[in-house]
Amino acid sequence: MTWLDIVVFAVLSIYTLFILIPIFVLLFEKKEDNDLLGFIPKEKISIIIPFRNEADVILNCLKGITEQDFPEELKEIILVDDNSEDNTMQVAESFLKEKQATYKLINLKEHNLSGKKMAIEQGVSWASRSIIITRDADTYTKSNMWLKSVAYQCHKSNADLLLAPVILSGTSFIQAFQQFENIAITSIGYAFAKLKLPFVCSGANLAYKRESFLKAKPYQDNKNIASGDDMFLLQSFIMEGFSIVPSKNSNTIVYTEAEASFKSFINQRLRWASKAKNLTLKSSWSIAGLLFLTNILLLVYFISGLFSSANSKFCLFALLYKCIIDFLLLFLAAIMFKQKPNFVLYIPAFILNLFYVPFVTMASISIKPSWKGRKISG
Repeated sequence: MTWLDIVVFAVLSIYTLFILIPIFVLLFEKKEDNDLLGFIPKEKISIIIPFRNEADVILNCLKGITEQDFPEELKEIILVDDNSEDNTMQVAESFLKEKQATYKLINLKEHNLSGKKMAIEQGVSWASRSIIITRDADTYTKSNMWLKSVAYQCHKSNADLLLAPVILSGTSFIQAFQQFENIAITSIGYAFAKLKLPFVCSGANLAYKRESFLKAKPYQDNKNIASGDDMFLLQSFIMEGFSIVPSKNSNTIVYTEAEASFKSFINQRLRWASKAKNLTLKSSWSIAGLLFLTNILLLVYFISGLFSSANSKFCLFALLYKCIIDFLLLFLAAIMFKQKPNFVLYIPAFILNLFYVPFVTMASISIKPSWKGRKISG
């Protein structure tokens, strides 16, 4: 064996141990707890929705929330406008008035503030309920039991932070690629959080105790960093030793459309990656490093195999091996979250992933992405 063979074999062995953890958690997971018949909600909930220029999608979000099977007197919606340049606020307010919903409106511009973190902080300070749920304005639900299910999970676990699933939708190849990545990361995140080692979450669907947020002060040292509201919140809750529980219940899932173009997809991933250097979570850094190292080594190995017949057989085995164990994880995750991704596109998506992970990781070091007309700093 060459030195490259040995390195690839060693990294693949570590990667296998890493992937087997969520695979075994998913294999031996108990049946989903859907028994809500005897549950009577008592905790009051504030749903905070920060937004910037979301007039085209916010009605889908609000429609799902207002149609939830949940006592109206226990629910309030807090809309926080992050300096929008369109009529999102007017569209949303008109709809909420029509539905006679309990809501509050906050305009950051009036307070000389900007950014999603400030939007969340303002929303929490205005909230009159004990449980906070944050939702992105471009998310929507497929179940009218979403809110009751989230409330049930919070009540049952008494968690300070509930990590609820966010699933991507779309039919194109680039959207299918994002769906594969999303379902895999969501399942890995669920498994490690289940083992009391949370390392990832999505701010598009989080629930937490208001008093825990105020104690953790998740954004006090990173307000100058535009991205990462969810990961900095998770990091602060871990540092405080708070209880963090993941949800796999399909009723607690919210959906959002995957990026439609390759350009917007890469820009989004660069934006997400740009916050990583400011995080201190060792678990996040370790897992991100392992994924990067595995992909770039296999990519180098694949390229070397094209020019060396000595490497070609083991190279083919290594690629096929990773392809199979990744598919097994994805398949089990799709079953758990009751999703049906287009597995016909899995092989080309797997090949693209070999190039995509190293590219985004290295590009995020020097490229500053934009979001809603703003350059992301970090």
